Amino acid sequence: MNTLRARPEPKGGLRRRDVFALFSTLALTPWFSDLAFAQSLLTDAAVARPLPAGFLDGSREVPDLRDLASWLRQPVLAQGARWEDGSSLRIVPAAELFQGDTELIGRPLRLRIDGLYPPAALVQKRWKELPLSIDLDLLFPSPDPAFSKEPLRFQAWSFRRKAGWNPSPPIRFNFPLDWQVLPVIEMRIVPAGGAAPVTLRTGFTFDDEPGVPRLQRGVYLLGTQPNAWRSPVDIATLARRAPAELVSVLMSIEPAEVPAE
Repeated sequence: MNTLRARPEPKGGLRRRDVFALFSTLALTPWFSDLAFAQSLLTDAAVARPLPAGFLDGSREVPDLRDLASWLRQPVLAQGARWEDGSSLRIVPAAELFQGDTELIGRPLRLRIDGLYPPAALVQKRWKELPLSIDLDLLFPSPDPAFSKEPLRFQAWSFRRKAGWNPSPPIRFNFPLDWQVLPVIEMRIVPAGGAAPVTLRTGFTFDDEPGVPRLQRGVYLLGTQPNAWRSPVDIATLARRAPAELVSVLMSIEPAEVPAE
């Protein structure tokens, strides 16, 4: 049986791995900002449906979310996984968490997108069940609403199945958090059968806004079908059965460490 240890972040100092991730993130930040402005596109809110999001219950306390995400994508390990107290690992609806983490208010965030999940649904014999394409964007408000209300679009991650297997590599970047400007994620998906594209969108909240994922440090699963993550699901079940309707994009959110001046 595999046991995961959930414990508070160590105090003081950054490990070499954390320093590497930090500098990679900071190096990307100016490019990320420029690209977002360059990719400014009009988005019609009326055509977007709510993007369902699951949250790995307990992941908030795991020190290394990158290692956790890597571990989750190994189905043999995940099948028998439990937390230290013996409880099973579960994905719960992110919109039903009690509340967001208000300690994140005013702090920049580090977002990491690892790719599709669960791995048991990604084997070649099941490719025909997967969407033909996925485009995941982050949306930002217009810097000058009086001039233009078009949001700024950062094209963060994509997947193409037609004529082969072509996902984007994992990516991490900073998001400058503000009480009034929280992350907004939009996915445009062409379903497996080639039907009309579907647009799914969600924001995040710190309070109890109905139907909106709570913003916490931890691991999220962004559903590629509108009815995903309506109820809790054990990780062990996903590792064994992996229904196509729960295929998601795995993403983690945590505070971005900024070195002292």
